[in-house]
Amino acid sequence: MDTRRLAALALALGVLVAPSASRAELPESKRALIRELLAISGFAGLSEQMSEQQSVVELMRIKPNYQPMMEFAVSEQQDLSDQEKRLLGERLDDFDLFAQRFSSLFVERLDFAGIIEAVYLPLYDQYFSEGDLQKMLEFYRTPVGRKAIEVM
Repeated sequence: MDTRRLAALALALGVLVAPSASRAELPESKRALIRELLAISGFAGLSEQMSEQQSVVELMRIKPNYQPMMEFAVSEQQDLSDQEKRLLGERLDDFDLFAQRFSSLFVERLDFAGIIEAVYLPLYDQYFSEGDLQKMLEFYRTPVGRKAIEVM
């Protein structure tokens, strides 16, 4: 992934997870209802799946350029001897090992659950009253509501 794309992704994620004024004004009772609605409807569980899928997408983008990127990164290390550069290059040669570590760190460091909350809390707050949320939860707890969630 080129530097501009990485910077754009970081900026977008930073904006999404940054606390906003509207989030601070959301009453805890309404926040709890929205969180419960996200949990019961399955959105809360999507964060892990989303982060794993996005990790795979990013690795697919990185793989074709991985070797040249690592060679360049190693060559730019002015404080290393040629032997240290060779050893580092050998260690970085294994894309599968890199992919394993990348996936682990990607899921750990990008808070997709926080992103979902940062997006959906203000959205549900804007369009639904506490009464609306309560009625939605009552519906989703019924057999028909659970069936609707499964179908969705």
